[in-house]
Amino acid sequence: MEATALWQDLLTDMRDRMDQLTGLPGWAAMLIGLAFLTVVVDIVSAILLRRLERRLRDSPRRWDDALVHGFRMPFRVWLWSGALCMILTLVAREIEFEGFSRYMALAFGMITLVLVFWGETRLMQRLEQRLVFPPGSSKSTPVDQTTASAVTKIVGAITLIVVLLLAMQMLGVNMSSILAVGGAGGLLVGFAARDVMANFFGGMVIHLDKPFQVGHWIRSPDREIEGVVEDIGWRLTRIRTFAGPPIYVPNAAFSRITIETPSRMQARLLWENVGIRYQDADAIEAITGDIREMLDQDDEINSDELITVTFNQYGDYSLNLMIYALSSVTDWQRYNETRQRILLAVRDIIYRHGAELALPASRIYVPDEVRLGQRAQQEDLESERDSRQDSAPQNSRSTSRSRSGKQNKGQPAPFDTEHNSESDGDA
Repeated sequence: MEATALWQDLLTDMRDRMDQLTGLPGWAAMLIGLAFLTVVVDIVSAILLRRLERRLRDSPRRWDDALVHGFRMPFRVWLWSGALCMILTLVAREIEFEGFSRYMALAFGMITLVLVFWGETRLMQRLEQRLVFPPGSSKSTPVDQTTASAVTKIVGAITLIVVLLLAMQMLGVNMSSILAVGGAGGLLVGFAARDVMANFFGGMVIHLDKPFQVGHWIRSPDREIEGVVEDIGWRLTRIRTFAGPPIYVPNAAFSRITIETPSRMQARLLWENVGIRYQDADAIEAITGDIREMLDQDDEINSDELITVTFNQYGDYSLNLMIYALSSVTDWQRYNETRQRILLAVRDIIYRHGAELALPASRIYVPDEVRLGQRAQQEDLESERDSRQDSAPQNSRSTSRSRSGKQNKGQPAPFDTEHNSESDGDA
């Protein structure tokens, strides 16, 4: 009410002065002068602020050009909104529309709060960019994307709460009663929306502790979660899986599971087991020595860390060699290429010493007595088979003779001399 009364007194004083200076009706002279003044101020401020922003882009400070960028456009809107509210108020006073001045003052106050929040949003967006990518002349260190996003979101949330409280106070709402009701209602809302609140505070913990950031490759051994972080919100975290589709994980889940961040690794472990034949046992020392020397001279193997190449196990069909080293290559694709190159070099070293890689094969050892007995038995079987083959034609001839004798039994043979002699004697 005091602001409205002050606003009305100011307009009345200005109208009386314009009436005395110009000789025109005070309200008409005020409309013309207000419109002209608004246009001039708008043009001048737009030119000056645009040039100032360009100059401040080369400044080593992060916030000065962001401040000009944030409130340059809201200031122009605020200027024209104020001029429009004054014009409407003057017209309403001339037509004697009672109470209109109070509504215009309230509307202008609400517009001012909205423009303040809009300017703060533009300021935070530009400031976030400056935090991540500082000016070239700045000596300050860049801030990671997650921290910059957390700062801008927290400041934006605080500004929004303050603007809402001021707006309710301008509307005549009793803030003490709002706070009292909010205290009792907050408990009910807290029980009803405990999952939402848990996710909210989980997101806040992620922004503060920074176990991972946007762009990091993360995975969880407890859950089937693996991919690249695309966004960390206040309720959900969006992760793009390597298969393509994104997954949305509630922030509260990260406080109950274990998270690995392979993107932050400083080295990758190379741990392989290579088997050679039992016949090549004499070459083990020479092979392990050459493999270790090869790893020491490799540029992509961290020679300052532990390198172990030893014979460590008698396997079922091979003598197993253990190769343990740390690769300075952390990129997944390059690491696999390095691993392939080292394994092929190990193969060449084994072949160079006349040894071979072991295959899953087995041998059966037979005692000499059993072997000699089997050989004698085999020779007897072969001799018996040969004798059977030789006696087969004779048996066939005897069999044919016996068959012919059976066929002629009871019939006189045409050349049987005994039968002929007997018949001749009887005759």
